[in-house]
Amino acid sequence: MNTRNLLLEIGTEEIPAAFIPGALDDLARLAGEHLDREHLTYEDVSTIGTPRRLVLCAKNLPDRQPDREEIITGPPAKVAFLSDGKPTKAGEGFARSHGVSIEDLQVEDTEKGLYIVLRRIVPGRETLELLSKLLPLVIASIPFPKTMRWGTEELRFARPIRWLVALYGEDIVPFSLAGVETGSESRGHRFMAPEAIRVPSNPEGYIKALEEVFVLVDPSVRRNRLLKEARNATASVSGNILSDDELVDINTYLTEFPSAVCGSYDKRFLALPRDVLITCMREHQKYFAVVDYNDDLMPHFVAINNTRSPRPGLVCEGHERVLRARLSDADFFFKEDLKRPLEAFVADLSGMIFHKRLGTVLDKIHRVKALAHYLAKQVAQDKVKEIERAAWLCKADLLTEMVGEFPSLQGTVGREYALLSGESREVANAIEEHYMPVRSGGELPGSLPGALLSIADKMDTICGTIAIGLKPSGTADPYGLRRLALGILHIVEERSLSLSLKALIAEASHQLENQLSEVSKELTTEVITFFKRRFSYDLTAGGMDHDVVEAATRVEFDDVKDCILRARALASVRSRPEFEPLSTAFKRVMNILKGFEGGAVNPLLLEAEEEKALYEVYLSVEEKVGVSLESRDYEQALVTLLSLKPQVDSFFDHVMVMTKDIDVRANRLALLWNIARLFFRIGDLSAIVVSG
Repeated sequence: MNTRNLLLEIGTEEIPAAFIPGALDDLARLAGEHLDREHLTYEDVSTIGTPRRLVLCAKNLPDRQPDREEIITGPPAKVAFLSDGKPTKAGEGFARSHGVSIEDLQVEDTEKGLYIVLRRIVPGRETLELLSKLLPLVIASIPFPKTMRWGTEELRFARPIRWLVALYGEDIVPFSLAGVETGSESRGHRFMAPEAIRVPSNPEGYIKALEEVFVLVDPSVRRNRLLKEARNATASVSGNILSDDELVDINTYLTEFPSAVCGSYDKRFLALPRDVLITCMREHQKYFAVVDYNDDLMPHFVAINNTRSPRPGLVCEGHERVLRARLSDADFFFKEDLKRPLEAFVADLSGMIFHKRLGTVLDKIHRVKALAHYLAKQVAQDKVKEIERAAWLCKADLLTEMVGEFPSLQGTVGREYALLSGESREVANAIEEHYMPVRSGGELPGSLPGALLSIADKMDTICGTIAIGLKPSGTADPYGLRRLALGILHIVEERSLSLSLKALIAEASHQLENQLSEVSKELTTEVITFFKRRFSYDLTAGGMDHDVVEAATRVEFDDVKDCILRARALASVRSRPEFEPLSTAFKRVMNILKGFEGGAVNPLLLEAEEEKALYEVYLSVEEKVGVSLESRDYEQALVTLLSLKPQVDSFFDHVMVMTKDIDVRANRLALLWNIARLFFRIGDLSAIVVSG
């Protein structure tokens, strides 16, 4: 069967840079799903793109679908045929409804008995015909963070669609979308080569054709050119751009043919804090800061342009004027802010509302300070004063002019102003770090005071928000509580902190009583359940089996560090051959023990040799397991408990637990209960899914 390449190019107005990588991934995924659904094989599906085009390439699609056998089951044979073999009206109706004669039907033995079955070969459809139906569906299904409509069109897309290239080999795939007909003509660079050009369907030829009209459609090629241009631009000042992969990616998806110029600014602006300078260049203008070989800032910047100008000097002057105004504003804000020490801003936070039911930001500071004090007393008694001081100042920079202009600098400005106000480096760093991590998987606080202050701040927000009935539901999480909870869990894990979550939540709830007229008695349970779900999600997303996590959390979820250790031990020991049969036996034990409240074993009531043997091995492992549990060596404890398997098997094979003798029955249940209690120090094995 012949094969051809598919090329789809969606030409648009400039799509926001942040939308493009996700859109390309979704385009490849959706196309693959639709092709698979239509049983169309392909060698590879890939995507590339620029701000003005999203491109899909699929190699070696066959000319048509393969033929397939269709099996249609009809009524039971006894309903379709009489005893003499003649068809009934039901049998004839089934044949007629599918356009076949009664002779085309077969009687087959199925799981439900004898039924009439129609087997027929369905010829595959032409690929060109299928593509004209599925490609519009693929395009319309691409999800974007925000979409728009334009003109009178009903389609919603990231930006208006201006042209469509859809080629299957040399043939145009015919369809229209948003009033645009498909064709074989793309567009070159908007300014340097805006004319329409004909493109081939093979990826290599397509990429080369666009390169000739100043469009580097492959993001990796565009990225490499951008970095090369930046290096060349900074060579004249013996510097290099500050390493910033995220900014490189942003500029890559802002341009089709990147070129760079290196500009300069007044050296006096170097007196501004480093992060302020970098943010001024990066935040609005997407400029790169320039550093020397000691990584110190130089009075230069690199701007990435989407065109290659014949007068780069003039372009550079324009960038310099823009940045000069931005830096002048920052310099003014900086000097105005420094007229007061950082602490002077704290009192004014009484006029900034955190939430109408949770009070002002100053109210929150009081709660966070008390919670941070509680944490410090638990794990850092020598840092209590520093942590309390950082808690008192941690939100002060929200009222500074600098943060008002550059909100992303909250915390960073607080650190700088704290140092300039005479605070210790430890306090200043904690002020910045209490926001960390700012995103999922982001950098964690680097100091213990910063880590504890971050936990206190996040826990206050979580408990307060849930207390007033605003907990996340479904995909809705407007206050980012899931991210905050994961942040706390990651800090606790990274710092290996032994903390009682229940006690911490109870303390946070106690602090809320000063603000709320009533705090539900169920708040601690609600918040613990919320954290348990995030904990389970996080561990399973990291590759741990869900049933192992469930086994660990079902018996106890309070000390996160301890729960992680138990889950890892269960995951490690699970691969041992004796583990699965023992977990099956444990399920049986738990079923037998339902309603039994526990008790001590009376050795005098042990009758059968098998129960005596089980009791003896239990006594021999109890002390060893206790030592392992004391040192939190849960894996060794489990390995020791696995040695019970032969005696447990023998016990169940030869001993009747639920005997008529009430005392003997209770004694046997007590034996099983005491063994189960050892396992419950680690996890509930009945949660483990066994094969079959």
